[in-house]
Amino acid sequence: MPTSEKEQRVKELTEAIARSKSIVLANFTGMNVDLVTKMRRRLRDAGVEFIVEKNTLTKRALAERGVKELDPYLEGPTGIALGQDEIAGAKILAEFTKEFEKPALKAAYVGGQLYGPDGIKILAQLPPREVLLGQLIGALRSPLQGFTGVLSGSIRQLVGTIDAIAKKKQG
Repeated sequence: MPTSEKEQRVKELTEAIARSKSIVLANFTGMNVDLVTKMRRRLRDAGVEFIVEKNTLTKRALAERGVKELDPYLEGPTGIALGQDEIAGAKILAEFTKEFEKPALKAAYVGGQLYGPDGIKILAQLPPREVLLGQLIGALRSPLQGFTGVLSGSIRQLVGTIDAIAKKKQG
């Protein structure tokens, strides 16, 4: 491949990495065309792009984005899942690996943090972002609701006490 083509591929890959919130590396050795097509379809449906590129070009693109942590994992046949969602790529690849025993998960880079194969499986178990945000809001709202209940109960007691004193003075 001529140098200008390599530079163009590195530029395209760098842009794709810049758009993604997660990078998951997987070894696709031993997967037939049907299996790869099925995996790519699942990834595409979830908004995850699966790219196969030479490891040297991938290392250069990652270096341009300041990601050096994945370099040791760029050995042998490596596919790169780039996702707009932090855990979609990890979730789909982990489920696919569980179902078909391929591809072999190598590493993931999410939110500036490196995860190995076991870490990818843990990421895959996380609920979607919207569910996590809902749980956070519920956890923040619960103490406030309790505090409001205590305050309204105290005010109700105060009003009841004042009402009882007023009735006693009238009677």
